[in-house]
Amino acid sequence: MIAERMVGKSLGKGVFDITREVKEAEAEYGKENVINSTIGTFYGEDENLAVLNTVEKIYKNLPAAELFGYAPGISGSKEYKEAVKENVFDIYKSSFDKSFIGVTATPGGTGAIHNTLKAYMDCGETVLLPEFMWEAYKHLAAANGLKFDTYSLFDGDGFNLSSFSEKVLKMVKKQHKVLAVINDPCQNPTGYSLSLEEWKAVVEILKEAAKYGEVILLDDIAYLDYDFRGAAKSREYMTLFNGLPENILVIIAASMSKSFTSYGLRVGAQVAVSSSPKVIEEFDTASTFLCRTSWSNTTRGGMKLLAEIYGNEKLLKEVEDEREEKIILLEKRAEIFLREAEKEGLITCPFRSGFFITIPLKENAAEIIADLKSKKVFVLPVLGGMRIALCSVPCNKIEKLPKILSESIKKFNK
Repeated sequence: MIAERMVGKSLGKGVFDITREVKEAEAEYGKENVINSTIGTFYGEDENLAVLNTVEKIYKNLPAAELFGYAPGISGSKEYKEAVKENVFDIYKSSFDKSFIGVTATPGGTGAIHNTLKAYMDCGETVLLPEFMWEAYKHLAAANGLKFDTYSLFDGDGFNLSSFSEKVLKMVKKQHKVLAVINDPCQNPTGYSLSLEEWKAVVEILKEAAKYGEVILLDDIAYLDYDFRGAAKSREYMTLFNGLPENILVIIAASMSKSFTSYGLRVGAQVAVSSSPKVIEEFDTASTFLCRTSWSNTTRGGMKLLAEIYGNEKLLKEVEDEREEKIILLEKRAEIFLREAEKEGLITCPFRSGFFITIPLKENAAEIIADLKSKKVFVLPVLGGMRIALCSVPCNKIEKLPKILSESIKKFNK
């Protein structure tokens, strides 16, 4: 009975299924004897969900009408859109003097990605994704009737500009349009962040591709506020999007989930940057239509929460100070893991910042992950490796983890 386009479409065994296995193991062996390195939410050293206290306080004190009422507008409230710009661009908000900016509220960054694929690609076309990726990109492409190709993410310890250029140009010449996804900064699952110089080279590649057709860059910034370089340095590359050729559109997929520990509120945004007012007008029309015909609108309370934070300098400072404490802890966990990994000769993908580190595995991944489970260690399998969630593992368990990982890998990969 299912529609033909849905045949074969399934998520497989993802992070939420693995979480159930983790809970069973914790119940049987005790939480202290299980290492849960799977889910991408921030846990404190007590292994409980860590929520920004100021965010919780603001949300709980919102009037009932703001929590339970319909959102003011399909594409989001005006105050929310302004708050999104403040969050995304920070000190660079006024730098876009040669561009127009559109904002549409979506249910998390996932909604922003869905809307972008749906609005800008036709059924049967191909999108360009990184080889190490958040698995949902593939599912979102499939749900919209799209194929995908991948570019190699790394060249040594840096971004593989050669592969990215080759794939972008090949794709735009073939279908006269290319939509390329870059998850930066703090890439999921590797924790890599492009340097400003690498971003300059990426923009030049996009300009070259624009000679052959339309170019859409989808930049997923879900982990933006956990970049160890700080707010200004992590956003500096965005100024390169100002004044690009009219047939290049940049869409930034923003999210409140990680930055404001508001995972379950499902609040995010598409932020479009173009030198053409017509392109932004089309964006506003199309994204609003897709919102209405997909989920109608985003939660009013979540949008009001962000607006309240950015409407009050004191509250914003409190949120940023609390988040900084978590960033410091995340840096500490990363330092411990990488130090112990080096001792064990454990190879990792290049890491710069963020929630995750990836161990590349060319073979026997399933056997290695099963062996780890037998040791009560749970990691997330990703295409080409396994993801370690620094965000959810306390320091005392992080210290033990590289040795356990190394032993299981050596058991199957000599």
